[in-house]
Amino acid sequence: MAKAINEYSLTDLMNRIEEIFNENPGPIQGFESIVQYDIHGDAEGTYQHFFHDGKLTIKEGVEATPVVTMQMSYDNFKKSLLGKLNGSVALLTGKVKVKGDISTGFKIESIVKKYKIKEQL
Repeated sequence: MAKAINEYSLTDLMNRIEEIFNENPGPIQGFESIVQYDIHGDAEGTYQHFFHDGKLTIKEGVEATPVVTMQMSYDNFKKSLLGKLNGSVALLTGKVKVKGDISTGFKIESIVKKYKIKEQL
């Protein structure tokens, strides 16, 4: 039986995201980037998402210089995965802080929507 998003630890959620993306690599084909998430709040951690050759690899910590870094609470991270947090609104209201290439941040938002993560948890 699928788990609700609130039943996942941050690490487990990152592992599940990696599985979901790699089970269906179509939406990330041709996307090459390193995206860093600095998560705070109920759960905390820094994770880098390496998009390369149609594959996503997620690593905890900082291993490389990211193209974009997004800082947000764990609650807002979960909302963004579920499509309940619009990136533009989140940025304008300070719910998400972005360092680096903001267009890559918006590209990630469009990619995540294609995966319909809520249906796969």
